[in-house]
Amino acid sequence: MFRDIIGTRKRTSLLCDAIEEVLNMLERAQHMFGASCGTLLSCDNADMDVDVDREDRDINAGERLVRRMIFQHLTINPEQDLPTSLALVSIVHDVERLGDYAKNLTELNRWSDLCAGDTDCSRMCREIHEMIAPLFGQVIEAFRKSDTEVARQVMRRHVEIKERTDVFVESVMHYPDSKEAVIYSLASRFLRRTSAHLSNVASSLVNPLDRISGKEAQG
Repeated sequence: MFRDIIGTRKRTSLLCDAIEEVLNMLERAQHMFGASCGTLLSCDNADMDVDVDREDRDINAGERLVRRMIFQHLTINPEQDLPTSLALVSIVHDVERLGDYAKNLTELNRWSDLCAGDTDCSRMCREIHEMIAPLFGQVIEAFRKSDTEVARQVMRRHVEIKERTDVFVESVMHYPDSKEAVIYSLASRFLRRTSAHLSNVASSLVNPLDRISGKEAQG
């Protein structure tokens, strides 16, 4: 449904502009996530040139803009593209939350010097990070092309990530009185929530309107 509106500027530029703004927000969140790993997760693709605070403010402004455009569209055309409009109002908050969790991950870098470096704890957390990083591009592709198969892949990957974080949290319980365990446990929760919000956005392409942000609808 998003692809048809993007491709043809169907009926109203307001709705098309709202979709494009959501895509811009997703791209900003992707850049923030790339920067958020910093020294804590020591990923090769870390982009520390990103101003995370500014990007977060821009994403917050984007959410308000999308909501205004959708409300204006529905005021003018209350019965036109209603499911798409409601889906956008739902998922734009998920995109906004992606920025918040990237910011949270960035803030953890202030304690990276308390971590021992290449430990089982850090490796497991990095593996979770690496599972999530490609999902941004997949969600953007799925959203732009209304590709339900790619969206389903994202949702299924999130299920795997949840299982992996459960294993991780169980493992860090064996690190008594460890500051490193506390830091990476927090990171794992922020990573898991990032994955969850990406899955929620993907669900708008897979699930009926009343099940957006839920598990993958079958059949």
